[in-house]
Amino acid sequence: MEIWQIVVICILMFPLFLIANYIIVKKAASERRSRDDRIERAVSDSVAASYAQKGLARQSWPKYKAARKKKRG
Repeated sequence: MEIWQIVVICILMFPLFLIANYIIVKKAASERRSRDDRIERAVSDSVAASYAQKGLARQSWPKYKAARKKKRG
């Protein structure tokens, strides 16, 4: 194969590469958007569920208490 034939094939393949790249990037962006939406929905559902129980006792998570200074004397 001569060099000009290789150059022509490369020039003809370049648009195909760009089209394939566009399709792959678009699909990846769509999947990421979908995953982010799923995560956002899960977080919002969790927050809504915890705030829906306003009449009940709050979460039993240990609250932060600052260390008290010991009295000397």
